[in-house]
Amino acid sequence: MSTFKNVFGAASSSRNLAPWPIPRYAAVQRQTKNGYVQVKYTWVAADWHYEARWHSRVPTAQIITYPSWQLNRVHPGKGYGKDAAPRMAQTLVGDQWIATSRIRYLIQQAANNPTPAAQSFLRAVHPPAVVTYFPGNNH
Repeated sequence: MSTFKNVFGAASSSRNLAPWPIPRYAAVQRQTKNGYVQVKYTWVAADWHYEARWHSRVPTAQIITYPSWQLNRVHPGKGYGKDAAPRMAQTLVGDQWIATSRIRYLIQQAANNPTPAAQSFLRAVHPPAVVTYFPGNNH
């Protein structure tokens, strides 16, 4: 398995591989998981909390077999008063924000013998990195 240093020399280089802009002020967290590497960016804009995640190929994955990204956002809720509002969690799929709970449900449904439509949808949830080859990465 490649280490993070093999995959990305600097955090700014991974940011450039995202299919959408990631602000320079976003906090970055590098993690070595069980058999893969993950980079997570977090930031706040217009009252939404954003999280962009990149990960190398996950060894146990059967549908997403390439390095990929995922972009989520959460709008905190307010549980009291005249301005009460529920918490909203959404995932970017193509150019549309879809409820993260729906995405998780579809992922669970696709775990066993997914339909071609389910596979296509899951690939849309996880767009590939702009560049998928990194020096020293044997995945």
